Amino acid sequence: MDNNPTNPTTVTPKDPDTAFIIELVGGFFGLLGLGYMYVGRTEEGIMRLLIWLVYDIIAYVVIMILISIFIGCLLIPVQLVIQVAVPIWSASNLKKSMLAAKAVNSPPGDESK
Repeated sequence: MDNNPTNPTTVTPKDPDTAFIIELVGGFFGLLGLGYMYVGRTEEGIMRLLIWLVYDIIAYVVIMILISIFIGCLLIPVQLVIQVAVPIWSASNLKKSMLAAKAVNSPPGDESK
């Protein structure tokens, strides 16, 4: 293994569509941030993952406690909408930022995206 700094390795850019799918599916299963980690934005991905897991735990505990006074039953549909909407938003945000970065880094006149 050569760790020579004069011989840098090139990193191939990740596909925005693949990152979108990874982020979306991971988010649906409670693992928001996997797409960010896939593209190399590890710090942001771990932060999203931890915040999402903490939110999920708190939300489900609160709903379970409030079910005893019926209010929790009313919160279940709200939680389901959040569980679907946040991964879609996160995946769309990731793809949009990747496409914007790709557009900035592409040479003028290059229309291949």
